[in-house]
Amino acid sequence: DETGQHGLVAAIEDLAEYYEWGCNGTSISGADGQFIGTGYQNTLDIVAGCSDTNTAAYNALNSTVGGYTDWHLPSKDELYEMYSTIGNEGLEGNIGGFGNNWYWSSSEYNNFFAWFVNFGNGATDGLNKNYTARVRFIRAF
Repeated sequence: DETGQHGLVAAIEDLAEYYEWGCNGTSISGADGQFIGTGYQNTLDIVAGCSDTNTAAYNALNSTVGGYTDWHLPSKDELYEMYSTIGNEGLEGNIGGFGNNWYWSSSEYNNFFAWFVNFGNGATDGLNKNYTARVRFIRAF
């Protein structure tokens, strides 16, 4: 934010594996926030509403990196902000080291799709929840 006291930090690298969003065909109550600041609650809602444990949200929420345990999947707008600031569209280039791949957000599109951002061209759209995509998680400070 303007004060420099609060913001978001991206993990240094992607999770090693590609993951499904999970629970294809199931609506996850509360996981529809798209704006900056909604990713953490979306991630909690996904894990609470989806019993699949090998998913993007579950692995983000249960990661420990740099001594921190409060990681989560970014919302659609948080993920796009990553693309436009530390990804391919950033002023300093791709300092985040993102692949030209689809990355999952925590924002559900509908029962069968969730939002993604393509870090090759900045496109956002719904992707089938069964598709395996890249995961880069974030935390707030």
